[in-house]
Amino acid sequence: MKLKDLVLGAAGRKLITFDDEELTPVLQEPASHARIVELERKIGFALPPELREILTLAAGLDLVDGGREVDDPIDFACIERCGHEDLFGWVLTPSTDGAGNDWVIELRPDQQVLGPVWFLCHDAPVLVYQSPDLATFLADNLRYLQEPHDGPLQLVVERAVHDVWTQKLDVPRAQLLDSPDDLLRVFANTLPEGWFVRDLRRAKPGDGMPLGRFGPKTPLARAGDEFVFAYGSRTRLQRLKTFFSGR
Repeated sequence: MKLKDLVLGAAGRKLITFDDEELTPVLQEPASHARIVELERKIGFALPPELREILTLAAGLDLVDGGREVDDPIDFACIERCGHEDLFGWVLTPSTDGAGNDWVIELRPDQQVLGPVWFLCHDAPVLVYQSPDLATFLADNLRYLQEPHDGPLQLVVERAVHDVWTQKLDVPRAQLLDSPDDLLRVFANTLPEGWFVRDLRRAKPGDGMPLGRFGPKTPLARAGDEFVFAYGSRTRLQRLKTFFSGR
């Protein structure tokens, strides 16, 4: 289903939360032409057509209980630089979990698909693939907000964060130096010793990469615009220095 149809269909639905609250999605006011131009000027390129279309319909969806906003809105206009600039540049943050963790979509020039959607979590610090596009994410989000509260969002927030944090799937760069995959081979040869690579080009919901495996200052890298990421190891002494100095 198209994003526009999902948004229109969501407005006015009754959702029963985990706490048995009854929430109703309500359309926000559309973004003005001036606001859209301002966003494009900020990021330096045209917004994806699908995002432009939805902004002219509504800037987001408020989740209200009897007219009182009680949950974080679904936001189609929250565009900022990613906090992990080694991973993404400009990102749309359509939703947060209320605990400082965000679902983000990287925005790129000439973008045809408004996706994929990634879950950026700080506890544990991981990057998890959520959805192929914003429309799928919205449908999954609405599914998670009503009984029986299952689906891909449940998978990611209740299982995948832990699974990705503890996984052993990340490949040491030394094993990819002669890879038959040109991208992996070239990328691995740009990385120092002690780095690990995670290929998420064909990710499915729940796949991901730990971001803080070697502490909060774990170095990160990405293979150009491809969804192939890497992180570097740090010695115990380096991690102790970060613990005491923050650097």
